[in-house]
Amino acid sequence: MSILKSFISAAAVATVASAFTQPGAQTYGALLQPDVNDPVTTGQVFNIQWTPKQPTDGQTVSLVLCNGPSTNCVLQSTAIVEGVAASAGTYAWNVPCSLPSGVQNTATGYGMLIIVDGTGEFQCKSRFSTTIPT
Repeated sequence: MSILKSFISAAAVATVASAFTQPGAQTYGALLQPDVNDPVTTGQVFNIQWTPKQPTDGQTVSLVLCNGPSTNCVLQSTAIVEGVAASAGTYAWNVPCSLPSGVQNTATGYGMLIIVDGTGEFQCKSRFSTTIPT
């Protein structure tokens, strides 16, 4: 199953529980961070970074976590944030202490989607880890 089909089928299941626009076409700009080289640490601020698709006039985006490997990353029911100006290109995420640790590209790992509010255009970044400080 392709990554797009996995996101869309997971989105269909989560439609009732979420307020963010569900993913449609994977046509949005690049989601740069987090990635495989920069694990997300719980209890700390992580700067999510993206390159928006132009033009961005009045566009807002939502950032949504998913769990699992890139072949089947299941969307969480709520967004990290909704309604961020697409042109911002960054969002300072206060990573909750309650976020379980995860190993990239496994069932415990994470991915993230940036979704254009209203249109569903999205881009995904999969295979990143989370760590819990000791």
